[in-house]
Amino acid sequence: FGRVFLGARAPTRADARLACEHGLRCGHNYPSELVGTSDCDEEAPGQRARLEGQRRRSWAIDRTRARVGRGARAYERAVKALKSWEHFDLGWARVSRESGTAVGDAVCVEARVAGVWIRNPLRIVELREREKRASGGASSSSGARAKARFAFAHGTLGGHLLAGEERFSVELAEDGEVFYEAYAFSRPAHALSVVSYPFVRLLQKRFHWDSSRAMRKILSEAE
Repeated sequence: FGRVFLGARAPTRADARLACEHGLRCGHNYPSELVGTSDCDEEAPGQRARLEGQRRRSWAIDRTRARVGRGARAYERAVKALKSWEHFDLGWARVSRESGTAVGDAVCVEARVAGVWIRNPLRIVELREREKRASGGASSSSGARAKARFAFAHGTLGGHLLAGEERFSVELAEDGEVFYEAYAFSRPAHALSVVSYPFVRLLQKRFHWDSSRAMRKILSEAE
């Protein structure tokens, strides 16, 4: 097991940069054939089924989808929130607002757990933005056609306690409803996450719930 980033004090920008630089040197800590596959909804059905089956055999899967607002204005605000990482403004978890969402950008997710700050380095592996065309709407993970959709995914790098990928998306449905979704496949990548795995799973679920509530609050304040 390699290096991880833990500390008693809140990380500085320099601390986050150090974790990202280490992660980029190490590269992704999960199989290369799965990099960029957390948003496979636009793949051919056979390819999509193969990827989903491969993940389900050896990875924990988390998917949370929530209605967070209504209308084009709410959708635009939701896209802005994702691009500025506001869905991570949870008190116990955070990402610098200066972090990018372009493919290749490194990002450090910081979380305070049981009095310890954890820095987890990741890299953006996919970015998609679609609007409806005359032939049909953007692909939606719910199976419906969305009027517009914005999504990006980041993959874990060396130094992360877990291995895997997480995708965040917002959709404007044909009926005007706005949905936020978080999807992840993951498994332990360090002895610490192995021995504390039940607690890790609870934190992952808590993050999905808390980020959904954060997005609802952001959009309600924009009304």
